[in-house]
Amino acid sequence: MSLDPQYVGDILDDIRRVGQATGQDEKAEEVVSRMQSRIDAVAARATLADSRPRTLHLEWVDPLMCGGHWVPEMVEMAGGENCFGDKETGSFQLDWEDVIASRPEVIIFMPCGFEVKRALEDVPILSGKEGWESMPAVQNNRVYAIDASAYTSRSGPRLVDGLEIMAEMLHPELFSGMIPEAGALRVYTNPAA
Repeated sequence: MSLDPQYVGDILDDIRRVGQATGQDEKAEEVVSRMQSRIDAVAARATLADSRPRTLHLEWVDPLMCGGHWVPEMVEMAGGENCFGDKETGSFQLDWEDVIASRPEVIIFMPCGFEVKRALEDVPILSGKEGWESMPAVQNNRVYAIDASAYTSRSGPRLVDGLEIMAEMLHPELFSGMIPEAGALRVYTNPAA
């Protein structure tokens, strides 16, 4: 069975397909129902936010690439505005000058398939570049690293956890307690903030 989801809804459909192929239709529908309820809860609460922070999601830093597949859709559901990409485009390479010009208010390091510890290795690659300190996300200590292997890179039920984690990163005034230990980390790069 070939699974190649692009959207969050595709992932839910794939769970149903796997359930059907394995004779576990009922169990698959239970899983999908729980996931959909959590997705709807995040999306509904995110609409209460006063702002939609410009969000830079970085799937890779050398070469510099934004997140693709379902990641831009997750940012939208969590109450953010994508600096690059949308749910119709895949991951693509970015120019540093364009990143600076996008003035991200939140930056999320999510190297494809890696954990937080590996994501932290990417921070110095960008933090030494000209213009890093000028970005609102850096000035306001809203730079994060997430366990992409668990929460953003793989198409499965834990993407809903990733959505909840993003919601807390983007709107801590509305969401709390969503970030599991070792699931994500705020990167403090600007002691003046």
